[in-house]
Amino acid sequence: MKRLILLPGLLLLAGTTLLAQVFVPKKLPTIQLSNMWAPSPIKIDGKLNEWNDNFQAYNKSTRIFYVIANDDKNLYLAVKATDFTTTAKIIAGGVTLAINKQDKKNEKDAYSFTFPVIENPQRLSGGFSNRIEQRNAGADSELMKTIHERTILAAKVIKVLGVKGITDTLISIYNEHGIKAAINFDNDGITYELKVPLKLLDLSVDEAKEMAYNIKLNGLQLNLGGGPPGGGGGGGRNALDFQDLVSPSDFWAKYTLAKQ
Repeated sequence: MKRLILLPGLLLLAGTTLLAQVFVPKKLPTIQLSNMWAPSPIKIDGKLNEWNDNFQAYNKSTRIFYVIANDDKNLYLAVKATDFTTTAKIIAGGVTLAINKQDKKNEKDAYSFTFPVIENPQRLSGGFSNRIEQRNAGADSELMKTIHERTILAAKVIKVLGVKGITDTLISIYNEHGIKAAINFDNDGITYELKVPLKLLDLSVDEAKEMAYNIKLNGLQLNLGGGPPGGGGGGGRNALDFQDLVSPSDFWAKYTLAKQ
C-alpha cells in the first residue's frame, strides 16, 4: 500500500508541462568537454538566469542538462531536468556532486555535496493526491504552483561529506561555510544550482590540475519488501518510471579549473 501511495504524490511533485517532449540539442555532448569561467554575478536561487541556458552537456544516463564552471573563489554546478521521472528523482533523493582531486573515479576519497535532502518528499503533496486521476493527467496550474512552492520551502538541507572542518554531515543552506544550493521550477521541469568555495576543496585556480567529478541522481530510497512496482520505458516526459525513480544513476567526468 505504501508503494501505491508514493506514486500520486511524486506525480504531483514532478508535474509541470506534462504534454511537452524533451528536446535535446544534437550539438551537446554527453559530458562537458572543457572548463568554463562562471558568469558574474551569480545568485544561487535555482532560476539559472545567469547561465542563459548555456548548458555544456546533456548526459543520457542521468537525463540532465548541466554545466560546471568556476571563478577564482567558487566551483558551480547548474542542472536542468525536463522529463517527468528525472524531476521526481531529483526531488526524492537530490543531486550529489563528488569531487576527487586525485583524478580518480572513486567516491571513497572525494568531497561530496548532496542537495536537496528532503525527508519524506512524497508528503509534500499531502491533501492533493486525489486531484490526479491517471498517470498522464494534466495537472492544475495553481495546484502545481502550490506543490512547487512547498518543495522549494522544504529544500533547506545539504549533505556534506569529506570536507575538513565540517563535522555535521547535514547543514542548512544558510551556513557559515559559503556552500549554497537551490532548486526551482520552470515550464520545462526542475532547475538546480550549487556553489562550493574552492578553499573547502583545497583548490586554487593558480594551481589548477585535472580532477575527477561524479554527478549522481540518488533517487527515492525505499526499504520495502517485495521490490518496487514495475515501471516502463525510460522515463518519458509524461510518465513516471518507478523502477528508474528508485535506481540511482550517475556518471564520471574530468574538469580542470578555468583561469580568467
